[in-house]
Amino acid sequence: MGVLIRWCIVIAAVLGGVAPAAIRLEAQGVSTPGLTAAFLFNFVKFTTWPADGLVEGSPIVICVGGNELVADALVQLTNGKTVEGHALMIRQTDLDRPLTECHVVYGASLNAKRAQELVRATTGRPILTVSDLEDFAERGGVANFFIDGGRMKFAVNPDAADRARLRISSKLLALAKVVRDSRNP
Repeated sequence: MGVLIRWCIVIAAVLGGVAPAAIRLEAQGVSTPGLTAAFLFNFVKFTTWPADGLVEGSPIVICVGGNELVADALVQLTNGKTVEGHALMIRQTDLDRPLTECHVVYGASLNAKRAQELVRATTGRPILTVSDLEDFAERGGVANFFIDGGRMKFAVNPDAADRARLRISSKLLALAKVVRDSRNP
């Protein structure tokens, strides 16, 4: 099965809202960076930013730190696509830099300390924070990916989304493992 067909299957499944909160990695034959990119793209589609956080007509900036393969997959996946009239701009970034121009920040391979720094750096800003650190959402991030039984799944922390003034679609929440903060925000 060609790569394009596999991408279409993944995207159709996630967009169709009929997919479970997971996609079996080996069954789809798509790389983890490709799945991560597909999930991130769909997170954007099912998130609403406040008016002061995303100006009409401006691009949605997705910043990726720590994994250039995910950034590359996002560039390929989003090429020429828009979400609610917003072009998508992908940036590889150093997570130590100011992230104020990002609407989404994906931090790959974070440890607990780096996760805490990312949450602290984005607190009070309308930024959708996502990581592959398994308990990132419980640490105050908005979402995280995890593997369970060979399937890629995701968790969402609605309280963290509220603090960021983001509205996460009930369709996305229905597919997620919903978690709460395990520490004080």
